[in-house]
Amino acid sequence: MNESPDFNKIFEEAMQDFDVPKIYSNGFISGLSQNDVTILLQLNSKPAAVMNLSYTTAKTLSVTLAKLIKDLEEKTGNIIMVTQDVKKAMGM
Repeated sequence: MNESPDFNKIFEEAMQDFDVPKIYSNGFISGLSQNDVTILLQLNSKPAAVMNLSYTTAKTLSVTLAKLIKDLEEKTGNIIMVTQDVKKAMGM
């Protein structure tokens, strides 16, 4: 989460650093083990990266992402559909 006073500086440095991998994903598969959460990020239904997170980090990430999307929806007045809703709407 962005609680650190140096968050903007750290974020900007990471975005400008060519050695920090930048990954785009338009899909994912998630799984749970006895030790952590695994997320397979996908690009056009093909594996792009694997991310393992502790339970605490995974939950913190989910809360943070939910807040980001909620803020976007409130500011734009546009409700972002989840994949399942898109498939249903398209009859898939």
